[in-house]
Amino acid sequence: MRTITLALALSLTSLLAQAASSEFTDRRPLHADARLSVRNLAGVIEIDAWDKAEMDLTAQLGDSAEKVEITGTAGDLKVEVKNRKSDRYYGDGDTRLKLRVPAGVTLSLDGTSSDLVVRGTKGPITARSVSGDIDLAVPAKLITVQTVSGDVRLETPAARETKLNTVSGDTTVNGAAGSLISESVSGDVNVEGGPFTLVDLKSVSGDIGVHAAFTADARVKAESLSGDVRVNAPASLSAEVTLKTFSGDKHCLFESVREASDSKRTVLKIGEGRGQFSLTSFSGDVTLDKQ
Repeated sequence: MRTITLALALSLTSLLAQAASSEFTDRRPLHADARLSVRNLAGVIEIDAWDKAEMDLTAQLGDSAEKVEITGTAGDLKVEVKNRKSDRYYGDGDTRLKLRVPAGVTLSLDGTSSDLVVRGTKGPITARSVSGDIDLAVPAKLITVQTVSGDVRLETPAARETKLNTVSGDTTVNGAAGSLISESVSGDVNVEGGPFTLVDLKSVSGDIGVHAAFTADARVKAESLSGDVRVNAPASLSAEVTLKTFSGDKHCLFESVREASDSKRTVLKIGEGRGQFSLTSFSGDVTLDKQ
């Protein structure tokens, strides 16, 4: 009996040691306008803004993770999860990184197979993930996002320049303004916000939906190879409008003057025609609707 009890105690001690060794914490100075780069092969990168000139990091390491390596200075810091080369894809490879950082930092995030979640930061953000979702709820002005297989969700009330590239996943943008450029190979694109000066949306296989305000001389281009394209604009819209579809219907719910039309292409003038709108679908309907 005593032998069994001793064995259980040793086993419990070993399990506790393993659990402790899988956790990592670090706290160090980080300037309010610093550059911060974070890389995690698989798992989650989660970042929240706070009002301290410090980085606070908590990591729960997966089985294949060897360590968290932190290099650089308080003005330019790099955080990277290092994985064992021998078992890079073995076992529970998911490592969760949770960071609290100054709101003004410039972020560069690389999550090869990780979800990326950022809340509250104001500095420029570049977020890349090969296989993971990207979720940003930030008042940042400059945003660049790229994912090969995952959804993108942006709540960006202060964004003035947004660039998105997704290969297989839906894209949802709320609150952006200024310039928005998005390319999607397989997924729907939905946008709400404005006023926009430039909108350039492309989807190879998916619907495009825009409900937004635009500047008087806005340039708007929305193209889908296989999907519907629908833009909802304010009643005060003034623009030259081109609607094109090779296998679908064309609709414009504004009062307009028709300048040219055939079975595939219709050119309209709304108001003074100050802006330029081009809506195209190879296989789907195109619609310019009034809010």
